[in-house]
This record gives sequence, C-alpha cells and structure tokens, in this order.
Amino acid sequence: MAGADPLEDFLDRHELIPSAASIASGTETSKWRIIAFLGRGGTAEVYRAVHKSLPLQSAMKVLVRGDGSRRERFRREADLLSCLKSPVLPRIYDSGEVEGKPYMAMELLDPCELPRGDRAVAAFLTAVAGGVKALHDMGIVHRDLKPQNIMRRKDGSPVIIDLGLAKMTNASQCLPRPNTLSIVDGKQVGLGTPSYAAPEQFGGGDITPASDIHALGRLADECFGGRPPRAWRRIIERATSSIPALRYQSVDEFVRAIRRRNLWRNIGKAVLIMFLVGLLVDIVIVAAIIWLL
Repeated sequence: MAGADPLEDFLDRHELIPSAASIASGTETSKWRIIAFLGRGGTAEVYRAVHKSLPLQSAMKVLVRGDGSRRERFRREADLLSCLKSPVLPRIYDSGEVEGKPYMAMELLDPCELPRGDRAVAAFLTAVAGGVKALHDMGIVHRDLKPQNIMRRKDGSPVIIDLGLAKMTNASQCLPRPNTLSIVDGKQVGLGTPSYAAPEQFGGGDITPASDIHALGRLADECFGGRPPRAWRRIIERATSSIPALRYQSVDEFVRAIRRRNLWRNIGKAVLIMFLVGLLVDIVIVAAIIWLL
C-alpha cells in the first residue's frame, strides 16, 4: 500500500547501509517483503517486513544458524504462538521459509526500557508478572525471562517474547507431550541466560514456575542497578534463593509481596500520625483548661 508508511517509502528510494545481515533487503516470500534489518540474537535475526497485499508490517524472525534441534525448537515456538492466544504474547501472522531458512512473522513491537524508581518498578514488575502468570496458567515455564525478552505495545503494555526455550509442564493441543528435557546433540543441557536463569536450570533440577520467579527477582534487582531499597531487598533475596522451595511458590505470592513492600513503613507512619494528633488534642485540651481557669 503505497504511502502507508514513510519508512517504507524512504527505503524504496534509498539503498540500505550494507550490513552483515543474512537476508538482503527486498527479499520476498509468498506474502512478505523484507525492508530492513532490526537485530540479531544467538541463532536468529529479526527483520522488518511488509505484507505484499495488506497494510500490515511484521517483525520477521529468521533462524539463520542452527542444527536440527534448534530448528525443532524454532518450529515449536511458532506452533506455541499459533496455539496460545494471549495478550501477553506477540501475535504471530504466519511462518514458513525464506531462502531455505525457517521464519515466523510476528507483530511489530517496541523495545521496553527498564523503569527506575519504586513506583515505576512496582508497576512494571506487576504487569510483567501478570504475563508470566498467564503462561504458568497455560502450563508453560518460560525459562529465559530477561530484559531483552520483554517488549511493549504502543499502549505501553509489556509483551513476553521468545518461547524458544519454553517448557510445557502439561500435555496440550499445542504440544502433545510435555518437553521435560532440552536436547542438543543428544545430550541434556541447561538452558537460559546465566545471569537470570535459576540454578536448577543448569544443575539438572526440576523446572517449575519457581524458575521463572527467580528471573523476576533478578529483573527487579537490575531495575535498581543492583542496589535495591531495603523493602525490595527482602523480596529479591527470597525470589532469587538458590533453593526453589524457599522462593515464592507462585507469581501471585510474588506480586502480593510487591504490593505489601511498604506495609510496615506505612503502618509506622500511621501510628506516628495518630500519636501526634493525640498529642496535639491533649495540648489543646490542657490549653483550654488553663484559659478557663
């Protein structure tokens, strides 16, 4: 649709700056035309693509490096997104191959910067935790929660991306059998980003929702630059315990702790105010008595 997007018109009239991208600008599939390179991860690259017959743009994730097991995880992620309709997950439009490489075309999202300050962090983590709870309610442990895997829509709502490492704890129509192991070259391996992943992800322990709660705790710590206020420190220490049984056992518990983080401080303030008001009343009464005398 000509003129629908200024960036697309610009790219049509100018050559892209050469890059090391695996797919060239202008490459087409049956439905999409790639117009820009957005970024890359360990095995995949992301491109901006426009639909060839609809006024629609997408973030096209292309697996550019990977063996059979990585292709299988990539296909499984596309299947999960197609099956799991949730506002906390990116909408997927279609999947297929481009130049022999598997791709999935998803809604175009904006980066999500970590907030700063007590209230902003609380609102952000509560929203993200709501998305994690939705995944857990669907029997999914994400296993790779980190800032890079949290995007946002135009309205500011967070979206959790990259289900390539997700574990289904229960069989469903999306995955007939729960994937309890991650296999690379025939060996069981730990998965996740080391600075966020729970110890059991690399030590052969059971993967449960508590594994994602560990990542939420690490996310909270990073929001404060590793120097959280005292009320947050208690929450983070419990969420990131090396022993899963000592962490919050559900996202609801984690969120309740956030909402109650300043409870005792607020109670203390209320008691102090009541004391001062009572003292002031006593002073007024005494003053009135003296005046009457």
